Amino acid sequence: MTSKRSLTASIAFPAPLKIGLCFPDHFSEAEEKCAEVSKWLEQYAVSTWTLPLPQSFPDALREKMSTLIEETDLLICVGGDGTVLKAFELVSSRDIPVLGIRLGRLGFLAEVIESEIEQTLREIMENRSLVFERNLIDGLVVGHDTSFSALNDIVIGRDSIGSTISILAEIDETLVAEYRADAVIIATATGSTGYSLSAGGPILHPSERSIVMTPVAPHLTRSNSLIVPPQSEIRLTLVRGNESGALLSFDGIRQHHLNNGDSILVKSSARVAKFVTTNGGHDFYSKVAKRLGWLRADYVSVYDNPDDSN
Repeated sequence: MTSKRSLTASIAFPAPLKIGLCFPDHFSEAEEKCAEVSKWLEQYAVSTWTLPLPQSFPDALREKMSTLIEETDLLICVGGDGTVLKAFELVSSRDIPVLGIRLGRLGFLAEVIESEIEQTLREIMENRSLVFERNLIDGLVVGHDTSFSALNDIVIGRDSIGSTISILAEIDETLVAEYRADAVIIATATGSTGYSLSAGGPILHPSERSIVMTPVAPHLTRSNSLIVPPQSEIRLTLVRGNESGALLSFDGIRQHHLNNGDSILVKSSARVAKFVTTNGGHDFYSKVAKRLGWLRADYVSVYDNPDDSN
């Protein structure tokens, strides 16, 4: 069987001189692992700093992070995908590559597992790693001068249980649907394996720049997802929310209240997120198949067992 390289475009990543480490402030195991990584990196005389991430980001933390990340070449996030998203939100404007280390639970952004940490760090410090880029999307609340980027998704959803909300969806000024649903998700290829997937959306390769639009639990409406080309613009308008309106979420971190009649414009961003991987990086499709349980645990490839005729 012929081996094929990943479809994701990548460039060589030079060994970093200054590395930041972050972890969820409530996760003691992640804190211990950060300390171990920092200790291990001492052999390369690299400068490091460590910062615990709280559940919310007060302005004081943003100011502290702004000071710490000066001249930082790599940010290592220890925990899970949520940790990566939170950390990226703080450094997204600085174009700093990220490496995610996963402890325990399922993850797609935090790719490195515990048994791979030292080998991955060694390859990074010995100039044997790569940077690949993931698409971002920008969301602008019309008339409110509120604009943020998202690595995973932008979601308009109800702010209380018990009733649906009504959202008009337009693509390039063409009305395509009125969703009466719990929410509508606009996801990047990165976010296609997150909330969008749980709502029945398709999985896109992380190199893909297209955008996925998926309704959540639509009522009397087909629940088909739409894959929108990166040059197009999506406009979502809240026609009918709950009494208090609805919530707009960027990667589940930043939230903005919407009133009936409010609209948000979503399009592919001119900026990208940079992630570090090693030359022996994991194949996306095999990773998805393994983590989503598409193959039996005892599955043996016919290429590994060519004489098996069953």
